[in-house]
Amino acid sequence: MSTTTPLAFPVERPVRAREAVPEIVIAQVVEAALLWAVLDSRIDWAMAMAGHVVFAVLLGLYGLWQARRGRDTRLLSWLTWMTLTLGPAGPLATGLLAAMTAAFTLTARPFEEWYDSLFPDDHETRSEMLYRRLLEGREDAVAEGSVNSLTDVLFTGTTRAKQAVVALLARRFRSEFAPALQMALSDPEASIRVQAATAASTIEERYHATRLELEDAARDAPESAEALLALARHLDDYAYAGVLDDDRQRAVMADALNAYRAANRRLGAREDIDLAIGRLMLRLDMIEEAELHLSALSLRYEDPRPMLWHAECLFRLHRFDELRALLDDPKLAQLGLREEYTGVNPVINLWQVSALAGLQPLEQNP
Repeated sequence: MSTTTPLAFPVERPVRAREAVPEIVIAQVVEAALLWAVLDSRIDWAMAMAGHVVFAVLLGLYGLWQARRGRDTRLLSWLTWMTLTLGPAGPLATGLLAAMTAAFTLTARPFEEWYDSLFPDDHETRSEMLYRRLLEGREDAVAEGSVNSLTDVLFTGTTRAKQAVVALLARRFRSEFAPALQMALSDPEASIRVQAATAASTIEERYHATRLELEDAARDAPESAEALLALARHLDDYAYAGVLDDDRQRAVMADALNAYRAANRRLGAREDIDLAIGRLMLRLDMIEEAELHLSALSLRYEDPRPMLWHAECLFRLHRFDELRALLDDPKLAQLGLREEYTGVNPVINLWQVSALAGLQPLEQNP
């Protein structure tokens, strides 16, 4: 992806009014002399006009010669034009302009300082910083951005910004960025959808290649629990990457579950592995087995997530009385304080109200 050229400020070249003073004086003397000669009847008006035009042409040629030598000829050009059009008043006006320029230069602010005062970037928001880094082609943009910031850019950004997001996702993809990839795959612009589909294919190939490497490492070291755990975590991420169809996702989840179980047998009970096993069993619709496993985890660990998944199991098993009792646990209320679980508390409140009102859920037809 090509990077953008930073904003180039114009190069400031202050006008050096003093350099044009000799030419202004000479032009004033020549034009005043021509006017005096006409008024004193020494020459007629036709000859004076001819002399005036010849002098203006010579002054213009002199300005071109000075410009080729590298001199700043802005005041000289102004002097030539004003002298040609205004006669003796031209050098006088140019001298006044030179004096004003010299005075203003003493108090004028540089352009960069003026621009920075109009558009300060000290209070750049997270989304604005991500947007700028994306357009600059920064490799750390995705690493430092959140999925919400990425989806904000995909929702409101320009085509160029969206292309930058998809390109960086393809290079620095993580499973938590799956919502951003899915959003790009359904973008209204066809070019973004095509690029996102190509990125999804690239991401899937990378996941698959890494899977083959980890499977080879696990086969080469059959007694290594860490090799099995690395494979299980990779398969877990692969399943939630958002690049697989439903059938393949379930197959990868099943492989991840088997790898977690094998690693757990060698490493003993570990909280992170137990949680992953319970979550995968629930997502694979192994409800009875998941309920037994998660109920044990709810008692064994302080993490409230197994209790939430256990509540889902009880609901799907239609064990509503046990579900109401479980939802009274204060650990679930603490879980609802987390940003990613803000929907938990309203659900708990709804079940508690239904219990007080004596309402019963509708039984689903088999």
